[in-house]
Amino acid sequence: MPAGFAAPGVLFAGNSSAPDRAFYRQVFNKLPRDQYTRYVEVGVGSFAAALVAANAGIPPTCMETSDVTLYTGIVGTYVSGGDLAGLGMTLDGEPVEIPDAPPHEQAAHLLYVHWLARMQAKPEVDYWTNLVTDMVEREAEHKARLAGSLKQIGDRLPGVKFTPMCMWDHIALAEDDPHAIIIAAPPTYKAGFEKFFDTGGRIEWAEPKYAVFDPDVDMQRLADHMRDKPALLMFLQEERSGIAAHETPVFAHPLGDVARAFVISNRPEEIFKLTGGPKVALGMSRSTGPTSLPIIPPDYQVTDQSRVGVLAAKGTEVDYYRDLWMHRLAAAPGSYNMLVVIDGFVAGVIGYGAETMTRPYPGATKYTTHLLMRFAFGAPHYDLRLTRLATMLALRRDTAKLVFTGASEILLAASNGLVTVEYTRHPEAKGLRGLMQLESRAKHPDGYKLSYRADWVQDDIPTTLTTFLAKEKAWRASRKKAKK
Repeated sequence: MPAGFAAPGVLFAGNSSAPDRAFYRQVFNKLPRDQYTRYVEVGVGSFAAALVAANAGIPPTCMETSDVTLYTGIVGTYVSGGDLAGLGMTLDGEPVEIPDAPPHEQAAHLLYVHWLARMQAKPEVDYWTNLVTDMVEREAEHKARLAGSLKQIGDRLPGVKFTPMCMWDHIALAEDDPHAIIIAAPPTYKAGFEKFFDTGGRIEWAEPKYAVFDPDVDMQRLADHMRDKPALLMFLQEERSGIAAHETPVFAHPLGDVARAFVISNRPEEIFKLTGGPKVALGMSRSTGPTSLPIIPPDYQVTDQSRVGVLAAKGTEVDYYRDLWMHRLAAAPGSYNMLVVIDGFVAGVIGYGAETMTRPYPGATKYTTHLLMRFAFGAPHYDLRLTRLATMLALRRDTAKLVFTGASEILLAASNGLVTVEYTRHPEAKGLRGLMQLESRAKHPDGYKLSYRADWVQDDIPTTLTTFLAKEKAWRASRKKAKK
């Protein structure tokens, strides 16, 4: 279960996937240049689709882009040659000072301040505190990487225009232009970007007025609104129901077992003339997707009366939450996967493995009576370290019984507990303190490789919850006292 380190590249990961961008490239390559002289992209994000368009030969000088997040405001203002000071960015009520440096380094500084504030707003658990520590200790290196990425985007999009603006307002300015093509990749979840970029109120800026996009309503609204407009529209829709916002989507590919990604256009037949007909991408790499249960809100009040449960889950479902909560860092998949559920909310994930017993390393006999805890990870929460609750639940033999069934029951019956491995920058994983015993510590190029062991716990779930809440209360009190 790697603790993970900060990776600036994650900031530039686009909202569209490789299949979507490949389809856009096919359209852009054949788009009549004399007919479409105006490229408009709303919710431009990290400029991924705009870069595809530029690579296909669409001049950046004819591109108009917009978004409402501060992240894209910084990137877009830099790329378009705008005034970064005009963003009015403040941290804890004080203006963020812009260094005397080249524009791409100035923008990198603002991105770094925003990024650090987002990480500091996360729950005080090992994973997030390790990321913050890494960001602070390697500030210069992170800023240099951000500056390099920004300069690459700027060099590839000379002359592009950017304006902080609500997508609906920007669409209204272009929808009646027959020479305009409008591209959009709206949020898949209501207020998804607001939650992703949340700093707990520490950062403010000259944010434009905008309407929060509700995909359950607004995907269809966008398709209906643009149906008879002169401008050509293409937008990305990710939909678990499998029902597209237009009766004739121009492109589709699967997202996990039930969800689909569609590209919707207001004039499918025109797109088909460019692509040779509707396109479907099959055999894609393993995709993840959430369950039907909502994620626990970060301010949700958990009490000793809360209903806590553990449920067997698909690997694709568990991986979805790990990707969401682990900052997109890779981790080994679990063979036996579970969800932690509190009052009907997904609050954590657990993954077990049996390799320590079924395929032990030669000579590694110390842990052959223990199963492997690949990961136990909790959802972000303002007050509680839910990763500790997930770990405490994982250490219950009765929890493991729910997934070690059939032939694997014999492994569980023969096991004495769990082992896990942490890769961290520190000589101890504080998140496991008091839960598992540190068995070995080895130097690693990025810090330490720590091996932990614990025997099975016999507590029932209500007892586990009561113990967890009591320890969290004591932990918060000790931290409050230490800060005085």
